[in-house]
Amino acid sequence: MTTTDPVCGMTVEPETAAGSAEHKGQTYYFCSAGCRTSFLKDPEKYVG
Repeated sequence: MTTTDPVCGMTVEPETAAGSAEHKGQTYYFCSAGCRTSFLKDPEKYVG
């Protein structure tokens, strides 16, 4: 199963993702620590 990094749009496999974060009960996976950091600063910018 793959998912999409909400920051950059890359395809990410949860098992090998560089990081993850939860927001409003959903887990998001990231291609890099930088994308995760950007997401954590302003999650609403990247979801919905």
